[in-house]
Amino acid sequence: MARRHGTHSPGFRRPSAIIAATAAVAMLAGGCGLLNGSSPQQTAAAGTVSVEKPTIRIGIISAIDFAPVKLAEKLGYFKQEGLNVQVKVFQTGPQALPALASGDLDISLANYVSFYQAEAKKTIDAKVIADAYQGSPSAFVVLAKPSSGIKTAKDLVGKKVSVHQKGSIAELLLKATLQDNGVDPNSVSEVEVHFPDIPAALASNQIDAGVETEPFITQAEQQVGAQPAIKLITGSTADIPLSGYIATSKFAADNPKTVAAFQRAMIRAQKDAADRTMLAQVLPELTGVDKQSVSLLNLGVFPTSVDATRLQRVITLMKTSGGFTAPLQAKDLLVPTPSS
Repeated sequence: MARRHGTHSPGFRRPSAIIAATAAVAMLAGGCGLLNGSSPQQTAAAGTVSVEKPTIRIGIISAIDFAPVKLAEKLGYFKQEGLNVQVKVFQTGPQALPALASGDLDISLANYVSFYQAEAKKTIDAKVIADAYQGSPSAFVVLAKPSSGIKTAKDLVGKKVSVHQKGSIAELLLKATLQDNGVDPNSVSEVEVHFPDIPAALASNQIDAGVETEPFITQAEQQVGAQPAIKLITGSTADIPLSGYIATSKFAADNPKTVAAFQRAMIRAQKDAADRTMLAQVLPELTGVDKQSVSLLNLGVFPTSVDATRLQRVITLMKTSGGFTAPLQAKDLLVPTPSS
């Protein structure tokens, strides 16, 4: 400390100086630290933000959509928010919904089609708490072998086409594309084959074509020479939201700080996912794709906020192409993203 000048001895402290110093320390230790560059995440890491439920169980599937969860886990974003996560991987998204409804999961992935269908049937009462993945033209396609002769939607008439699972976003995108091109969806034979199994199903002629997403598009190209034949996210389906994270309405109401902590961690992870070098840290373990192939993947968008207008498009598409009739409003089925 610099030596004081004047009539006071070195050990003397003015009361006003003591008060000022104490106030300054308090400001730095409290919320004013945000003004000099500290983030909400750093504040949480310092233990100043508590959550109602520190340990949460999250369900995902082995797809690019949910790589940010593994990133948030690997990079410590959840821990910095006071969360200890237990991640369970399911084969399909709809399999996770009963686990969420029963309380075996606290937060689950959901393709939006399956989620809104479950809401309409009242088999689940939940809210979207974070957006996961938005489509791009090359990120969701119909794959076929070059020898199949399949190049347009009309070429699918009479063919066996996989849709991952009935009632999924994959099936809706196929139906919408067929309708957009004047093809009766009933003229195509739908077969359930999960995304990771499509390359082998094409190779064995179990199917003529398959609705596929990454990283399995690239794997199918490498393994069996399949090629994207028809783009599914274009026209009426352009930029369509594909999947998100949901929690039961009760969990969201009872644990608002926990949900907000999850949302903040995911905002960071979603931003990181736009960097392929970051994705390469988790995709091999999650999906089986090798690190070198990550640079070849056709990626969609990893949104950092939940937008009701965008999600309402899914409900509208379900009505126009999937026969959906429930009067759902996306704005009533979400928890807003906290401001950063």
